[in-house]
Amino acid sequence: MIDVIFLCVRGKLPAEFWRICFVELIKAEASPQTSLQLQFRTSKPQGLLFLAAGKTDYCLLELHSGYLKFCLLQARINFGAGERVLHSQRRSQLNDSAFRLVELHHEQDNVTLVIDKNDRTSTKMPGILYELNIDYGFYIGGTGKLDVPYIAGALPGFRGCIDGVSFNQLDILMPLRPSPGFKNIHEVSGGCSDEFFAGEEVSINFFSSRSYISFPSRNVDDEGIFEFTLQTSAASGLLLYHPGQAGDFIAMEMKNETVKKSLPPQSKLPLLKESFFVGGVDDNIRSEVIKLISRSGKYTRGRSFKGCLRNLKANSEKKSLKNVLVTKDISAGCEMQSSFKTNLSLEMAVKNPAVKAAPMFAISHESPISLRKEDKSHLLVLSNLIVLEGGQASLESKHIKVNLDFQKLGISQSQIIFDIKEPPSHGHLKLNIQPLQEVNTFTMQDVWQGKILYVHDGSEDTYDYFDFSISISSEKIVSAYLEGNEQHMFSITVTPVNDAPEIKLPKLNLLCILENSKKRLTNRLIKVQDNDTDSVDIRLSVLGNLSAGYLENSGHCGTPITTFTNEDLNKGTIFFVHTGVKNSRIILRANDGEKMSKAVVLRVMAVSLDYRVVNNSGINLLQGVTSLIRPRHLAVETVPQELKVRVRYEITEPPHFGQVQRQNSKRVWEQVNSFSQLSLQRGCVRYYSTFKHIQLENVTDHFKFKVSTENRISEEHTFPIEVKWLRYSLLKHAPLEIEKSQKKYLNSGNLFAVIVDLEVPEDEIHFKLLSLPKNGQILLNDQPLKNGSVFSQKDITDQKVAYELIQYHEDYDSFRFLISTKYLDSNSYDFEICIKSDFRNIILTNNSLNVTEGEGELITSTKLFVQTPDNKTFEYEVIQFPKHGKLKLTNFSGSLENNGNPTTFTNKDITDKCLMYVHDDSETTFDEFLVRAFSRESGKGTEFDPEVEPLSVVIRFCISVQLKNDEKPVRVIDKIFDIVRNGQRLLTLADLCYHDPDSDFDDGQLLYIRRGISNGDLVLTNDTLHRLYRFKQVDLDQKQVLFIHHGADFGRFVLFVTDGKHYTSLLLEINATDPYVRLANNTGLLVQKGKEETISTANLSSITNQDIRNDHEVTYEILSFPKYGRIYVNNVLMDSFTQLDLIKGHVTYRHDDSSNLIDTFNFTIRAGGVHLDAGLQIRVYLESQQQPPRIVNKNSLLVEEGKPVKISKGKLQVVHESSSPSEIVFTVRQLPVQGYIWKFSSEESYLSSDQRPALTFTQQDVDEGKVRYVQTVSDQLEDHFFLDVTNGVRTVNGIEISVDIIPRMIPFEVQNFTVFEGGSKALVEDYLKILSRHFAGLSCEFILTEQPKHRYVENSRVPGIKLIFLDVIVFSFLPGAIVQEGGRVLINKTNLDASNLLIKLPDVQRSMYEVWHQVLSLPQHGMIVVGERNVTKEKPNFLQYVLDKFGITYIHDNSESLNDSFTFAVWLNLKSKPATKPHSEILEEMFNITVFPVNDQSPELKTKRLHLKVLQGDVSMLGAENLKVEDLDNAPAELKYTIVSNPNNDYLAMKSNLNVSIKDFTQADVDSGKVWFVQDGSSSSGVFYFSVTDGKHRPLYKLFSLDVIPIALVLVNLTNVVLPQGQTSVTITDVQLSAITNGKSTNTMYEITQPLKYGHLMIGNEQVTKFEQADLYSGRLSYHLTNLSASSEVLEFMLFTAEGNLTGQVLNITAKPLLQIVSDLQISNQAAYKFGSSDLDASELANLTNSNPRFEVIVPPSHGRIVKKRFVNDTVLEDTQVFTQADADNGVLLLDVDTNMTGIDLLNDSFTFVLRADAVQPAIGCFHFPFPFHCAIQSSTCALASSQNEEPEKAPQKTEPTMWPGQNPWENLHEEGPLLNQAVGTSISVELKTTNQVNARSPREQAGESNLWYIIIPLVLVSVLLIVAVTSVCILLMCQKKKKTKPVVKSQTDAILSSADQSSTFVAVKHEQLLPTVVSPATERYLKNSFLHLDPEMIQYCRKTNPTLKHNQYWV
Repeated sequence: MIDVIFLCVRGKLPAEFWRICFVELIKAEASPQTSLQLQFRTSKPQGLLFLAAGKTDYCLLELHSGYLKFCLLQARINFGAGERVLHSQRRSQLNDSAFRLVELHHEQDNVTLVIDKNDRTSTKMPGILYELNIDYGFYIGGTGKLDVPYIAGALPGFRGCIDGVSFNQLDILMPLRPSPGFKNIHEVSGGCSDEFFAGEEVSINFFSSRSYISFPSRNVDDEGIFEFTLQTSAASGLLLYHPGQAGDFIAMEMKNETVKKSLPPQSKLPLLKESFFVGGVDDNIRSEVIKLISRSGKYTRGRSFKGCLRNLKANSEKKSLKNVLVTKDISAGCEMQSSFKTNLSLEMAVKNPAVKAAPMFAISHESPISLRKEDKSHLLVLSNLIVLEGGQASLESKHIKVNLDFQKLGISQSQIIFDIKEPPSHGHLKLNIQPLQEVNTFTMQDVWQGKILYVHDGSEDTYDYFDFSISISSEKIVSAYLEGNEQHMFSITVTPVNDAPEIKLPKLNLLCILENSKKRLTNRLIKVQDNDTDSVDIRLSVLGNLSAGYLENSGHCGTPITTFTNEDLNKGTIFFVHTGVKNSRIILRANDGEKMSKAVVLRVMAVSLDYRVVNNSGINLLQGVTSLIRPRHLAVETVPQELKVRVRYEITEPPHFGQVQRQNSKRVWEQVNSFSQLSLQRGCVRYYSTFKHIQLENVTDHFKFKVSTENRISEEHTFPIEVKWLRYSLLKHAPLEIEKSQKKYLNSGNLFAVIVDLEVPEDEIHFKLLSLPKNGQILLNDQPLKNGSVFSQKDITDQKVAYELIQYHEDYDSFRFLISTKYLDSNSYDFEICIKSDFRNIILTNNSLNVTEGEGELITSTKLFVQTPDNKTFEYEVIQFPKHGKLKLTNFSGSLENNGNPTTFTNKDITDKCLMYVHDDSETTFDEFLVRAFSRESGKGTEFDPEVEPLSVVIRFCISVQLKNDEKPVRVIDKIFDIVRNGQRLLTLADLCYHDPDSDFDDGQLLYIRRGISNGDLVLTNDTLHRLYRFKQVDLDQKQVLFIHHGADFGRFVLFVTDGKHYTSLLLEINATDPYVRLANNTGLLVQKGKEETISTANLSSITNQDIRNDHEVTYEILSFPKYGRIYVNNVLMDSFTQLDLIKGHVTYRHDDSSNLIDTFNFTIRAGGVHLDAGLQIRVYLESQQQPPRIVNKNSLLVEEGKPVKISKGKLQVVHESSSPSEIVFTVRQLPVQGYIWKFSSEESYLSSDQRPALTFTQQDVDEGKVRYVQTVSDQLEDHFFLDVTNGVRTVNGIEISVDIIPRMIPFEVQNFTVFEGGSKALVEDYLKILSRHFAGLSCEFILTEQPKHRYVENSRVPGIKLIFLDVIVFSFLPGAIVQEGGRVLINKTNLDASNLLIKLPDVQRSMYEVWHQVLSLPQHGMIVVGERNVTKEKPNFLQYVLDKFGITYIHDNSESLNDSFTFAVWLNLKSKPATKPHSEILEEMFNITVFPVNDQSPELKTKRLHLKVLQGDVSMLGAENLKVEDLDNAPAELKYTIVSNPNNDYLAMKSNLNVSIKDFTQADVDSGKVWFVQDGSSSSGVFYFSVTDGKHRPLYKLFSLDVIPIALVLVNLTNVVLPQGQTSVTITDVQLSAITNGKSTNTMYEITQPLKYGHLMIGNEQVTKFEQADLYSGRLSYHLTNLSASSEVLEFMLFTAEGNLTGQVLNITAKPLLQIVSDLQISNQAAYKFGSSDLDASELANLTNSNPRFEVIVPPSHGRIVKKRFVNDTVLEDTQVFTQADADNGVLLLDVDTNMTGIDLLNDSFTFVLRADAVQPAIGCFHFPFPFHCAIQSSTCALASSQNEEPEKAPQKTEPTMWPGQNPWENLHEEGPLLNQAVGTSISVELKTTNQVNARSPREQAGESNLWYIIIPLVLVSVLLIVAVTSVCILLMCQKKKKTKPVVKSQTDAILSSADQSSTFVAVKHEQLLPTVVSPATERYLKNSFLHLDPEMIQYCRKTNPTLKHNQYWV
């Protein structure tokens, strides 16, 4: 009640925030003082309350859980210098559902946080500026899409109520009305719902189709149970949805009153990590939920559950409104609570993974009923009443049944009374008697008679109900439940009916609009209500004619419409255009396709607009800063105020000392020429003081503006700006004195600057170097500074700035600087450095030289001179020459000695006036040169001192050039002047412009003088009667010259142009036509997907011949809008723009981020009275296309002279991941010089293509072989050209392609050489050089055609003999021929010419000979045709004459060869003799043929199985053995693979960058090992689908398999550890325990999973539970027994690497008895054997423990008993289970064997015992014995033995095998705990029985036998049987051995005692020896030979696995 009163006092409601809600107020503000106040109420411990957001500044209030889960309020503040945090005190919880008052105050550096007027905390802010700069605005309850770093990872949105948010007296929260671009209200409503503070027992009411609640995410890894009780008011709805990862989910919904579950298709447990939804889902994911559930095979509509839920539990944890994250359309509590008692209560459980507890639940509304207490729910049966929307229906007996025996009870139906407790919400109950009467009670009889009607009110709700109680009006007590105390709910289902739509208009039905303007019709003005129909299907029609204007759609401006859809109205595309009378009306009617609404009348009133400037006070600010212009500074009020008119301020005169700036949508400040009233209100307009110089006078600034409102523009106004101008004061400015040191630091005593009346930190005052010192350098932190470098006042104070003297040549140095801060820049200052001089100091004269342009001037000693006090002589070395002139040295006569720059000169040259500088007549005003002056000692008597360094100095000598007017003006604009016939037009610089090359001349001062004009006049713009005969170019610039046309359409007149000295003339042509407007530029627009781009005059502009003087008079009206974007002008959606908007860059296209990459819009250009229709093409590119194209190949071309060469992609290839080859365009930037680029349409037609140079081509053209370089210029060796390549977005410039030319003729270079008179010199290669490398390997000979005149040439091999020109025979170079694959080529004298052989003959003989050719070896890949015959071995000859006249033909055989050749001989033959090749005087040569390939072969796959094996989580190379495609026509680099579908277990990448997936690669990449597969770590194998093509043929598509090898961790050794009895420790090594893995991580770790019971593991002296494999290898791990009662220990462990693990492993540690057991014991049947001390010898144990060891038998022998005498000679034998070592030593212990051996020759038996002694651990042993013969007792495992190695005199025997090699007989005996008897007794469950049938007796019985044949015959038989048995068993064992990972034979003890679970995803392998070691070598060889010769059919019957043992069975 207190809260209610409090709210009433406030007089307004607070605002509700539901965690996803927020209020955003876009406003920029700089707050030097802050006062924030707000109230909140919540039950949540976390949430954002308030944020004032700047770029770096911010003020943030948030709730968060503090220490001990206290809910605290935290304030985070930052003014740009660092964050400070304030917390509320922990006096009370702030989430106690009570209203809390929060106040935050900031003044200067003090910030105070106050909670409820008494909880107060304060802090001090860092820095010196204490202003809160708010750039982005204010946020309440959440931050929306704000992305700033200081809210990264911030708390969630607020859930609760917030009220009274006041920031500096500005109400941020109220009113809760959105304003586009200014205030955003996201799902915030007024009020403070009880839902926020509901308790755990309160039920939740879901009342709309969008209702839902969500809870925080819970990890459901094993099982999840969700329970609730429901009551539904609709038959269907979503109950539960829990999303997971990768499409996993769990859903539960109700369909037709049946609860159903939905699971993903996987059978595995879904990984549920996200928030889960109850009752419905958020609209943003509803479509996704529908898809997921539908994909699982079930259809869903995704609608929310309607009804009530309570008792919500998740994993038995109660859930209520206190735990929710987000709620939507729900309320706390249900009005029908009691109905939960009578309606069905459901508990639903969802269990993972099988969801077994949620099968199908059916809800039944009818059940039998009785009067028993437990059956009270069956007393009343209710069925829904179904009624049409807006209709009525009778309540009948089928709807309400009362199960009573009325006759038996003696009551009537009229006595059953129904009392309405809560009436229906959407209808009424009435008595069906005219007139209808509303009822509150009725009887059962009324129901049976149909008198009760339910009348629906016509609302759209599909559900209704009423609550009632039932009672009996009888004195008889029938039941306590019929006394009216119980309430019941009766449900009513409403069947929807299509209602007619309804149009609602605002009050007064009035549309107010400005005269002759247009206004958008919104859904607030015209609201159409129809809950039955979608807004797209509702059409509105205009009835009658509109007298005041028309309606239009913004997509078709200017076109009247009479119908439009409600969706158009919602989108805001419908406008009313006013054109007529002031008062009119619009009659509207809506139609949903079936029914029409009533007609409504919207009155239209057009008013005239007026305005007044209410605020224009101006602003005050400091120089160099910014100040916001707010409405209190500048504001305009419009009349009438009810009209929301857009007010703009058009700046007509900008400020002189600053800029007016506006913050754009990207929150960037930019200079503008106009702004709006709305921008002022939002704090988005500011003045920026940009004048950085010293202002000597206290001047003011201002800007002038006009107010633009709709179609009105005001007079000019002035906005005053008062700037406080600042100035610097140099408090210290003292020279720096350098005495002896060469470096000295400046301090604040030398230089100290401040700003007057303003405190500025020293690190913000900067000194900028304007010039550098001449003799030294300025250092900052010991680093030299350059011109323009900056250091601060703090650097000076901290002595970080120094002057360093480099070389001394004068006593003075200086540098120039200015002072700079963010406020202003100072004038320049000079800082002086005083240098102390000495005797050796240089005295320098360096004064600049003045020279006239193009002339020269002497450099005298007054300009440049170096000397010392002791008059040393100096020379000068020029180290940098002048750039715009030359140095000259003159002789005494005055003539110049040379024309070049002298490199040195002396002091004497200067004093003699011989040094001159001559200017080059260029238009430069400055020149300089550098010299180094160094001393030279003069005079003979001067001694040189090596320790004294010569003096030197570097001098920069400056030259100032006085320019001359020596250049004529040059015309830069030369075009025809277009004008409207008989009209006028301004003559501007765009029509006529000249430039004067003289750099010091102002082009604006050029003077134009005109002569007579035949068809018009030039006049002054403002005075058309004033004819212009002379005007300046500045007049053209200022638009003061007007041309008026009259007369002929075409004419010309003469203009003279002069700069005052030079004259030039021009003809200006005039062309008069009809008025026109034309496109000057329409290049289209390129924009990034989802972004915006400015449309400027570079994209679109127009020209006209009309007299249009302002660019805003040329308009562009959009006819058809772009489909996939919008056009904005100044960030406002517009349907037109002007030429001025284009010039200023105000027009932008904003893409809608769709996948459409081509767009366009059409427009009409209007200029004057003419128009032009045109369109602008828009191309959209992806973000990835911003990356520049990547150059893959850029190789030089090799071409023969005069031939073409294909530019293949092996030579030129550029790729881009987002662009196809056809989109990559090359442009020839610089043409080749020696040829041209040629492109043809297809490869087959290139020989007949038009040979015009190609300037552009694509990568696809290159790939298809369509681009050639054609070489044309003769005698050239190289060429090159440059290309630019673009993907349409980014361009790579200057790709150089070099061309290597093979010349037709040998390129030859001859060098002159010198020889001494009478001497000789060898002609070496340097004198006669062949230039081309292509002839390097050829043998070339030289023809001597003319002898030298004064000597001769001889061969050095034959000295003294002259060479004449006939002596050398040479064969002309053969250039060869080029032929297309499968084609033919003509070979003639241009290719093959041997006629020069005739040179060696005298002229008179040459006609008698002819040149013959003979083919010595025919070509391999073609044939030679001469005439019509083929050249063969039989007919190989042809004449040179044939070559000259007809030529011969080479025909290629169409093979894939690229080269061919034939060898031939050539000789001279007399024409009179037959052509026979002589034996001498012949030449043999080879003719080469180059085959131009044709791509006629498609790629062929060579790899049979396309697969790659890769280790899980690893990378693997995809090599040629995995993927190989060959193409006889193409190189591997030209075979391109494209991945069609990516691998489903990760990606392919290049070796150079394994982090980036690739889409394409080449066979060359595969062959060179560059392509790798990166596996994602999953265990599943995968595939990828690829295509491969050579660029021409159809691609080959294949599937490639990727087999993943799982990472395995395998135990290779797991052997029991044996601990000798009496010892307490034993080393564990890799022999007992060792593992291997195939993973990359080889470091295997072991960890104990269960604590050891009787000891511990140690490494060194440290007890451990973890160890590594290395510890086992090094033997550092040991086991230490601490409990001496145990005989064994079980070590349970797991092992793991970084990539996998193996769990559930067991290592047994067993004590070995310290005992010696006889090995050749012989026992007879039916006799007692007396144990001796050597049979069981524990004497060593006895000596060790000084005790009598005792044996406790735990498993007695099967065929005998252990007996004991009381003393030695006693005849009484007593059974015993315990005996001692002394008993064995004294002979009182016996083994009595007595068993039936009928038909059995040999039995094995044993007994097991525990050996104990004092102070040592017990140990289990086993005593084995055969009978009636002896047997070796060593092992518990069974093996085979051979008798072949027994001595001959012994009886043959077949014994139980002893043990495997290296196996200990005790290693498999252990116990599970300290209770030895119990453990062993329960673990031994199978008797060890082995029966070997051998006819033999014991030695004792043999001793009594007299006949040896009884022994010999059985021995022979036994030997034969033994060989057969051993052979068979060995065959069986060897067959079973083929199963590698499973032991063939396992010891019985292992089988009994091993109980550890070995199941795992990894494999534990136990290696066991399979063959016994007791087999003799001979028998072993026999067994091997027998096995090798077995029949294969017999081997296949060998069992591969062990058969299952039955009870009492064991292995032998």
